[in-house]
Amino acid sequence: MAIVKMNKFTLLAFESQKEELIRRLQGFSSVEFVDLQDEELLEKYEELKSLSKDDIDSECAKYEENLSKAKSAVNFLTNYVPKKSGLKALEDDKESLSLDELESQVEKSEWLAVYDKVKEKEDELASLHAKITKLEGEIEILTPWQSLDTSFESLNELKMTYCVLGTIQKEYEQTLVESLDEVYLEIISRNNNDINVLILANLEDKEKISEVLRGLGFSYFKTESKHVPMKSITDFKAEIEELKSKEFFVKQELLDFKSELKTLQLVYDYYTSKIQRKAVSKNFLKTDTIVTIQGWNCKEDNDKLISICKDVLGDDYYLNFEEVKDEEIDDVPIKLKNGKMTSAFVQVTEMYSYPKYNEVDPTPLLAPFYLIFFGMMVADAGYGLLVMLGSIFALKGLNLDKSKRDFARFFFYLSIPTIAFGLIYGSFFGDMLPLPKLVDPSRDVNTILILSIILGVIQIFFGLGIKAYTLIKLGKPLDAFYDVGAWVITLVSIGLLVLAPMFGLPAIVGTISKFAMIFGMIVIILTGGRAEKSKGAQLGQGLYALYGITGYVGDLVSYTRLMALGLAGGSIAGALNLLIGSLPGVAVWIVGPVFFILAHIFNLLLSLLGAYVHTARLQYVEYFSKFYDGGGKPFEPFTASDKYINLKRN
Repeated sequence: MAIVKMNKFTLLAFESQKEELIRRLQGFSSVEFVDLQDEELLEKYEELKSLSKDDIDSECAKYEENLSKAKSAVNFLTNYVPKKSGLKALEDDKESLSLDELESQVEKSEWLAVYDKVKEKEDELASLHAKITKLEGEIEILTPWQSLDTSFESLNELKMTYCVLGTIQKEYEQTLVESLDEVYLEIISRNNNDINVLILANLEDKEKISEVLRGLGFSYFKTESKHVPMKSITDFKAEIEELKSKEFFVKQELLDFKSELKTLQLVYDYYTSKIQRKAVSKNFLKTDTIVTIQGWNCKEDNDKLISICKDVLGDDYYLNFEEVKDEEIDDVPIKLKNGKMTSAFVQVTEMYSYPKYNEVDPTPLLAPFYLIFFGMMVADAGYGLLVMLGSIFALKGLNLDKSKRDFARFFFYLSIPTIAFGLIYGSFFGDMLPLPKLVDPSRDVNTILILSIILGVIQIFFGLGIKAYTLIKLGKPLDAFYDVGAWVITLVSIGLLVLAPMFGLPAIVGTISKFAMIFGMIVIILTGGRAEKSKGAQLGQGLYALYGITGYVGDLVSYTRLMALGLAGGSIAGALNLLIGSLPGVAVWIVGPVFFILAHIFNLLLSLLGAYVHTARLQYVEYFSKFYDGGGKPFEPFTASDKYINLKRN
């Protein structure tokens, strides 16, 4: 439930041992390399300029060629090998392998033979498709001439007759007929724009006819077909059916290529991992014999990293661990470590931003509020029960990967306060069941409103408390008083000034609150701009800081959405039940159940979406703004490709 402690390590090793070292570190999957070739870093540390930049060797080209083969074959087979459908499509069917196991399986496999087998099928399908496309094109060309009852061969064999087939625009039809009234002219077909014609004439009229046709933009028809058009079309269609039958059987064979697909997927991860190992050298510096590596690792893994170095390098290496320095805070990669429950809420933190190394992990600090707020916004025991059952089914009945399991657990936990608030409000699919109500949403609106604001006050002050704790931990107790204490004094004093008359508190409470408020405001004005250089700027910034009090009012108003969404969802559910109950006669028993299911599913999804978005907004805007800046970058360890496997750490 915190940010994992990190180390920066510097490792010197012989260049000749680099390849095996990098392979072992990739399987270890727990170090993130620093780019020592970065120009800014080279400018900062003069001693690095004497070293050469490591580079990628030529062997990488062969790996990329093999990767390209595997990738193309996988993409091809993915279109034909059956996939899981429905809810089963959510399941994780990837094999769990370490890097050593992945390499062992691929190196034992005859994957090139598998690739050739797949490529043969791909080429066969491509050839069949090309032939079908060509024949379809021939049919399209011949279709306008299908009513011609003479073969093209017989027309071409005419020795004493000038024979022309071609197309002319429809608007020139009459001109063509009038200009060639002394020859045989037959209109074979016509469409919206053109007419297709056959012209027969004496050979001595060839030049005259050609001149007329040229003037009318005549397009001559050429074909390699010798038969009557309709016969050619029929033959082509039969040939297409035969080719499609062959295509079908090839595709049927590909349905059984599941093992081949798995092999090629492993090859994809294998060569991707090899390329990554070659590419990572761009982060290193070297001499003729020594390579210099620097990176980040989790402090708890120091012993394991030392063990790997000893195993690979023997005693011929130098490894040094450094604590994080103040000037490196922004550069330290962040790894979060949470318990089973709070880890389900890490996604909420990730959507906003990772914390910086000197901040607190907000995940366990937002989880309780997220649960309460979400439950208060949906607030229906029936809806909560559905979400709980759906989550349990996903967790128990489906083989999900880690991210999907966390998402399912996230909604399982959210279903509990949803049921709880549903029972408090007496809501079970709206008013479907007459449950007792601890709080009646239709009558106790003010009670729910006050509860919403109280929860908002608690969260805001809790956030300020976290900020004070962080500043004190960083050795800045005065900053904690200026930036948190003064605001707490001011806000509490204002609250007491407003509430004292309402609750009949002694007059002394109001007097003390007034002086405390003035004191708090003065501190805010005098210290709110202390980072500025000039006195005028400090005062101006301090006054602006005090103006931030209006933001707190806006924050409290924002928490009224807890009431609004809870009431809206319940009201819609009740209205749906009323509508179903008003159906006439037997329709309520026939149409009613279907309408009930569809309508409440829609309202459930709408309520879940609204609660998810608005609860997250309260965390990000009202809560995080009090103590959390974020801006950290996640820890991205150097690891093997895991697109098609679940990678086990060596």
